[in-house]
Amino acid sequence: MIRSARIQDVPSLIRVLHDSIRSCSLDHQHREIKIQRLLENKNQENLLLLMHYNNCWVYELQHQVVGFILASDQGEVLMNYVAPDVQQRGIGKLLLNEVLHYYQQRQMKRIVLASTRTALPFYQKYGFQIQPQAFEPVLHIPLVKYLD
Repeated sequence: MIRSARIQDVPSLIRVLHDSIRSCSLDHQHREIKIQRLLENKNQENLLLLMHYNNCWVYELQHQVVGFILASDQGEVLMNYVAPDVQQRGIGKLLLNEVLHYYQQRQMKRIVLASTRTALPFYQKYGFQIQPQAFEPVLHIPLVKYLD
């Protein structure tokens, strides 16, 4: 079930986020220093601030938050994470569809996001394209999807 995120969900969101990042070995090759850099600003205070100024939806499975997506009103997906133990079940797709529907209702023309190498095939599957840029991406790959 998808619903709007609540303040009391933040500890669960942090857990999902941290577990998901740790599971993406393509992005950090299990190097703890890289993992710590990726996680250093992924804390409750920063997440609460992002939730305050943006839109966040969670996916609940058996009354437990197992995924979430955070998106701005300007057409940018800021975060999209699913717990590793429930990936490949369509949860990420459902969360992304929720955001696509939200943006279509607001007549947005495009959506942007920064993808990791691990998540890139997922986003490309749903029509996101790599944005041309002047430099080679290191970790995050800028993507865009144009809406009808």
